[in-house]
Amino acid sequence: MSEENNSAPAPETTTNGAPKGRQGGEAVSVPSFRLREESDRRRSAETRAQQLETQLVALQGEYEKTKSGLGQIQNQHAQDMHLIGLGFQANSVRRFFRREYSDSVAEMQADQRPTFDQWLEASKADPLYSVHFERLNVSQPAATEPEPAPVQNQSDSLLASLREALNANPNAGATQPAAHTGRQYSGDEIASIRGKQGGGLGAQKDSILATLRAEGLIK
Repeated sequence: MSEENNSAPAPETTTNGAPKGRQGGEAVSVPSFRLREESDRRRSAETRAQQLETQLVALQGEYEKTKSGLGQIQNQHAQDMHLIGLGFQANSVRRFFRREYSDSVAEMQADQRPTFDQWLEASKADPLYSVHFERLNVSQPAATEPEPAPVQNQSDSLLASLREALNANPNAGATQPAAHTGRQYSGDEIASIRGKQGGGLGAQKDSILATLRAEGLIK
């Protein structure tokens, strides 16, 4: 064999003299299984993002629904409390007024709707509603007169008058008690004597005290 056949073939070179596929000729290829993994991860992330977005929209809808329901409950409670304050105790009557108010303002602009209190006040003369207010006035209990003060009996009146007289004169009763003469004094008579004597018993003090001692009202 000749020397020409035994020599190894020279490697192919690029225009700058570098071997092809090693220093910038051909790009290094990525294995196909790596590409499939990346593609699967991307699709999984997109699917998860769509699911989360759907859940978020559903949660927002539930929140708005709950918020609206809470507002309705608060409005109904406030309307009920106002009606109860006016004297409407029957739940059916309160429900009737709430429903009528809701229907009345449903077609109005939001900024033109009267409050429930304003609408109720303006509806008192309406024949549909006035009957309820008339029944309410009839059912109101009549004001009860205060009970008269208990009338004191004669003994209590005498004793009270005497104590007032003694308190007005701290020296009363300090001398020897007078004997009972048999004279009787009524409560009105003692009050009349006190009025003439400026609150005291005057010269009739000993006689009055003796009478009350004889009756056992004082000692």
